[in-house]
Amino acid sequence: MGIIVFYEGNNGTENIVQTVEDTPGQDFKPVKNDEIRSMKLYGVRQGCEITVYDSPDAATNDDFTIVNVKKISPEYTVGTFEKSYDDDTVTVSFINNNGLDGKISRIKIK
Repeated sequence: MGIIVFYEGNNGTENIVQTVEDTPGQDFKPVKNDEIRSMKLYGVRQGCEITVYDSPDAATNDDFTIVNVKKISPEYTVGTFEKSYDDDTVTVSFINNNGLDGKISRIKIK
């Protein structure tokens, strides 16, 4: 079972806001609204999809970012949710409206 750790600072820094397992089917509001700016993945399963939303209702007319895990890694940092990129471990797709870091109000894990 993989672990996802959300941080209030960019690049996995500052305080931990929330820690969850990578179990599919999760849909929740973070314990602290508008705090999360980055996350670390610890052994998160291949095929896991983590979506973070500016909207508390997961509306897609505001900022959101989809992180698709391509392979398991002992530790991997997604340093910001405001940049799209693709590497050996993840594909990150940022849909921009007016900024997402520090504004996350909903999280879904598939």
